Amino acid sequence: MSSSPVIELIREKLDIVDVIREYVPALRKAGRNHKAPCPFHNEKTPSFTVSPDKQIFYCFGCNEGGDVFTFVMKIEGLTFPEAARKLAMKAGVEYGDERTHAMTEADKERLELKKMLTAAAAFYHKTLFSPAGEKAKLYLGERRLSKATVERFELGWAPAGGKALMDELKKAGWSRDLAIKAGLITEREGGLVADTFRGRIMFPIRNQSGDTVAFGGRVLDPEGQPKYLNSPETVLFSKRRTLYGIQEALPQIRKKGRLLLLEGYMDVIGAHQHGVDWAVAPLGTALTGEHVGLIGRYAKDTVVMFDDDRAGIQASVRAAEIFMEAGMYVRLANVGNGQDPDEFLNEYGREEFEKKLAEAADPLDFRMNLFFKGRKTPPTSQEKAQAIALLLETVAKQPDEILKSEWVKSLSSRFGVEEASVLKQLRKAPGPDMRGTKRAAVKTSDMPSIERGFVQMLLRDPSLIEQASALGPEDLSSELARKIFTAILELSPQARGRVSAALIEKFPEDAPLILELTVSDIGGEGQGPQNAAGTLRMLKKFSLERRWKEMKARIGSLTPAQMEEFRKLSAELKSPAKEL
Repeated sequence: MSSSPVIELIREKLDIVDVIREYVPALRKAGRNHKAPCPFHNEKTPSFTVSPDKQIFYCFGCNEGGDVFTFVMKIEGLTFPEAARKLAMKAGVEYGDERTHAMTEADKERLELKKMLTAAAAFYHKTLFSPAGEKAKLYLGERRLSKATVERFELGWAPAGGKALMDELKKAGWSRDLAIKAGLITEREGGLVADTFRGRIMFPIRNQSGDTVAFGGRVLDPEGQPKYLNSPETVLFSKRRTLYGIQEALPQIRKKGRLLLLEGYMDVIGAHQHGVDWAVAPLGTALTGEHVGLIGRYAKDTVVMFDDDRAGIQASVRAAEIFMEAGMYVRLANVGNGQDPDEFLNEYGREEFEKKLAEAADPLDFRMNLFFKGRKTPPTSQEKAQAIALLLETVAKQPDEILKSEWVKSLSSRFGVEEASVLKQLRKAPGPDMRGTKRAAVKTSDMPSIERGFVQMLLRDPSLIEQASALGPEDLSSELARKIFTAILELSPQARGRVSAALIEKFPEDAPLILELTVSDIGGEGQGPQNAAGTLRMLKKFSLERRWKEMKARIGSLTPAQMEEFRKLSAELKSPAKEL
């Protein structure tokens, strides 16, 4: 939560609620705060909280939190200067050159990594149109990709030699260590290094902001393995959180509120070439809760269309279950003739493809349609029982009770069995997979509730800090509470206006606790000078009692001065409570 005159001006001009709502449309007012399902982890019950009073966010589920700059940095994978520039444009503030603003070493490294990856994409693209890339160009032509599409997605070719990119990066002045961190070079046994991608058609992978963060590579050699290779995980890239084509598809997804999820690179590129430009794909991995969370930020209507083979259909069903586990609606489609989506588009065109999308069904109907597809005779009683048992696994994972009830009726009607029997069987089906939804707890157990409430009161209302200075840190029993209170008392008058941010800068390891205390209802709602006075009296009394008990335990060894203090404490604790 950095600060400077320009940063403070951006904070003044932007409301964190408005900024976050652009990424999390489900954000809704809840008391004095706003809440929504967290965009950073998979959950059903909203635990993501935004405080308009403090201009901060905090998730009680995964402990992510911070100010508007932190949010944009995390949601878009940006450095602080990049997020600040983006927010400055939104606020109508002149940000200036990044060099005029403080950058951490991590920020500098991330920027260099992005520059290196951008340069690598340009190198691969240039190589595609060199003699070395002739076979790759022929392959892309066979897949009916136009030159304009190849240019738009900046497709490229990684030479088979093993050091072409490494030499190019070295010539440009980049270090081997940085290239390894970018995933462009791989270190082998004995310290030898080589290009990560060799003899592959290259697909630059971009984030929502258009930065190249990784690559996918398809081998041309039929004997080469694996067929597709992705960059390793880096500080810029996580396969679980990245969708191929998201940057190219975002304008249409935002405009129409719909998203088409396909299986691979070529499907997405082919779809865009035919005008179906709201298509994206996971990166050669199964769909994850993080992918679904990303999709939920942008699209209300999602259709999954994986390849029309056994593996693709199974992956579609599993993807639907992940959407359901996240409390989101999804429809499933397939082209129905064994072709991949890009093959279907090339043969039949966009109009026929759109008809297939229009036939997309909810997960249960999709599975029932597959069961009955091509049947010339009704299923036997045993076939019905086996099919219903499998289909009920999908029904059991549907968290929407109304939709679950409708699905039971559909199963009963379609298979011609009693609804009561289907319901009875449903109780035996496995329920939702709750893996990954366990909440991480912030450790506050060593802070008594009154001290936790006292610290929270100061975080919420910095105007009470002056009044609270009647206490000393020694009057608090918790080491954590004493540390935070001492830091609060030491804040300058200017810093007290953003007390939470100032404390997080000082104690980053305690950021989750500070953010939770700032936005949560721990300690009750009562605030203001009168409530503060009562809290101070109680804390002072508890402090005196602790001191009295401590002295009583060693009364035989007290000095005369300490005995005098003990008598005064005894008298004070027996007298009626008085104002501090």
